[in-house]
Amino acid sequence: MGEQNNSSDTNKITFKVKHLDEYHDIVIDPNDDRYEYKDQHQQIFEQASKLESITGVPSRYTTSFIIPRNMNPSDVNNIERFAHDLRMEYTEYMDDDIFSVNIRDGERFHLKYYASYRYSISKRINMCYRLAEERDVPEEGCGRNVCQFLRTESFFKRLKDLVNNDELNAKITQLVQPLFEISSPETHLEAWKILKEFNVFQVLYPSCVWHHRWRLAETGDARQNDLYLRTRG
Repeated sequence: MGEQNNSSDTNKITFKVKHLDEYHDIVIDPNDDRYEYKDQHQQIFEQASKLESITGVPSRYTTSFIIPRNMNPSDVNNIERFAHDLRMEYTEYMDDDIFSVNIRDGERFHLKYYASYRYSISKRINMCYRLAEERDVPEEGCGRNVCQFLRTESFFKRLKDLVNNDELNAKITQLVQPLFEISSPETHLEAWKILKEFNVFQVLYPSCVWHHRWRLAETGDARQNDLYLRTRG
């Protein structure tokens, strides 16, 4: 029995995720029979050391966890948290399980986070996460994979408070959900205007000076989003 347990333990993958200034272990187990093959990605959300315990954001308010795979992002979505919809995103891309992505035992990542209104999944503002390999994160300043100015305790608290605010989310959903469902350039602009009126647009679409300069150098695109309504005091 002891040999079987040892064999099972050796198949587990433990990787470290740095959130703010602290590292946390996440363990995924290919032999966990609680999950069918197609649902192995749910371990990210439900296993011990899950994101909820790391960030303080309930997993029911988390819709995606993007993991590097062969130089391309691999979306892992928390599809069990919300009712299925004909337009549910990404369900057709669940052929690969969590163990096929580019994660090795002992690997280190930095946790990136952003909030997003997911009108086709949760119909509210949710938290989304992305892993950045530690070797790709600059020690100082920003890079393509991370913005140091947004990786602060104060900014994350703003995101967390917004995502966890059920009363505010209910008000926002009532106004913007019909507009996003129509999904035209005009209705999107109207929805963004409403988000600005609630003073949350700048939290959903924060700007990074480094990324603005990089986009300008690479594409010549100098546009910047207006994050606030000009009529706001």
